Amino acid sequence: MIRGSVAFSPQVLVVFYFFFTGWGGLRADWKIDDQTPAQDPASPLQHVRKLVSSSADQGFFSAKKIDLVWFHGDQHTFRVVDNGPSASPSYSGLADAVSRNGATGGCNGGFFLENHQPSGLMIASGASIGTFGQGGLLSGVVLSSGRQNPYVLRRAEYDAEKFKATDLIQAGPFLVDQGETVKGLSPENSRRRTFVLHDGGKWFALGLSDAFTLAELGAILAREDFSPARKVHRALNLDGGTSSGLYFQRGAAGEPLHMEPFKTVRNFLLIVPKAGS
Repeated sequence: MIRGSVAFSPQVLVVFYFFFTGWGGLRADWKIDDQTPAQDPASPLQHVRKLVSSSADQGFFSAKKIDLVWFHGDQHTFRVVDNGPSASPSYSGLADAVSRNGATGGCNGGFFLENHQPSGLMIASGASIGTFGQGGLLSGVVLSSGRQNPYVLRRAEYDAEKFKATDLIQAGPFLVDQGETVKGLSPENSRRRTFVLHDGGKWFALGLSDAFTLAELGAILAREDFSPARKVHRALNLDGGTSSGLYFQRGAAGEPLHMEPFKTVRNFLLIVPKAGS
């Protein structure tokens, strides 16, 4: 018998929801289907495509796509390209930036402010703009050193004198670190995501996913069955949503992988051959 009604606050209802459905990406038994196209396994550039679905959401959840472009750090590195102010961008889009900079692929870069200035420090072809910033959205550093070596670092690991970066952006948060999903990632705001991966050795990747929360994407990327050939050691979130884009020139393997950002972004993060490679 119900003797009266009980009123629950919105906060209590949220707790009940996550208790019964799980918390973000930690709730699900993710199913990973490999849709990677055939390509030369010895190539220093590899396009990987995964379709991800959740057994908890059958009937309500269609498979979502995650594309990765892996590159070997002995033969390729990062280049940051400044797109300039929004009123007069230097490039018509991501594909234009890739083509005009001799790159093999690329994606959108870091966050930018309402006035279109980069959030945190940006170094593009040796020219610095902005200041080295703090906060969760600037907790990571992607760079190419003066020796052309690529790095994905924690903010505290970066030393300007040591690395002598020619190309650098700050971004965040980290999704995976030391092979484990980072704790405290938001289970809200499912959206398209762009990110950078490092296997802890010589391989790096640029990635683009369909809409996930940060918690979901962090959980997926850290799974053993997501990338069996190259375990994800670190994953760093870049600017997402309508800023997200990915381009990869596959050459004889087929048409380019091409997803343009919907908005004009401040910078691009490209994959370029090392000098002499």
